[in-house]
Amino acid sequence: MREIDGILRDWGEVASKSAAKPSKGRNIAGGKYKKPAKTPHISAMAAREKLAATVRKAPEVMVKISGGGKDMRGIKAHFDYISRNGEVEIEDEQGRIHQGKEEVRDVRDDWKGGGIPYESGTKREAFNIVLSMPPGTDRAAVKDAAREFASELFSNHQYVFAAHDDEKHPHIHLAVKAVDLDGVRMNPRKADLQQWRETFAEKLRGQGIEANATPRQLRGVVKKAEKQSVKHINRRHREGKGGELARVTQSQQKAVEREVKEGQKHINPAQDNISAGRKQVQQGYGAVARALAAGTAEDKQLALEVVQFVQQMPPVETRHAEQVEAVKRGMAREQSRAVQKDQGRGGERKDQGRSR
Repeated sequence: MREIDGILRDWGEVASKSAAKPSKGRNIAGGKYKKPAKTPHISAMAAREKLAATVRKAPEVMVKISGGGKDMRGIKAHFDYISRNGEVEIEDEQGRIHQGKEEVRDVRDDWKGGGIPYESGTKREAFNIVLSMPPGTDRAAVKDAAREFASELFSNHQYVFAAHDDEKHPHIHLAVKAVDLDGVRMNPRKADLQQWRETFAEKLRGQGIEANATPRQLRGVVKKAEKQSVKHINRRHREGKGGELARVTQSQQKAVEREVKEGQKHINPAQDNISAGRKQVQQGYGAVARALAAGTAEDKQLALEVVQFVQQMPPVETRHAEQVEAVKRGMAREQSRAVQKDQGRGGERKDQGRSR
């Protein structure tokens, strides 16, 4: 039992941190930064619960930084956006509700202290954070969990948040002032973001919502999520609202075209690391499964689920490789339709010849 608990704790600590090593906090002249989050210690029981949630594919929380104003002009624009120009209520760190353009403006004015310039700022003065869950999740529970999340993690900051109900997936927009009440500037890293995900999942579970926060590599996910700014630019283009596709998207499309039409193989410098990471993940699950297989009937059942989960992991395929295959399938379908069309025309000519 001790051996099982030890292996579970080891796996749990890996599952509760970012796959990348957290960067150290840095100091700059005239400014103090908060230290980055450390990897938390996790009990065997908590690790077992996380393992079960992962292999049973519990809903994964999404927490991301979507941007942030560098001056009051940018902060005001975001306040207007999350409040829908005052139509949607926003709530601050003291639990006060603000609605209407005038009240939103009052909140903005309350943020002016601390030397934030009105425009032409050079440092991020606010962090725009999005908390999201899959469609069908209770919206009130998501909002309550977000309130507890913000209260715990940003208790010494000014912040406001708003719930948006105009999309299928319930999500919260949270704006946090970068400098706290003691004058210390927030400087979140990947390790902090994973801690935020863990905290949001914990608050959701406290609301009776099944939620998990596992690094994508441990779920077998290879491709990184597309940046929100890129999605926004591409959506505007595809909806005919002006502008070109994002530059990164254009570059990706050109690389796909070169490989499909010219046979110029695209080399992904990260491919070896991706493959090595998948192997490491599989070895970690293998160690856990072997340990559990020697335990109780319940342990054996979980071991079986772990093995099945690993077997069902998608192939190690990058977004580029996926797009190349999609283009090739599309070309094959076009060729097949062309052949069928020619065959149909040939049949018609034969029928016409017989009738004569």
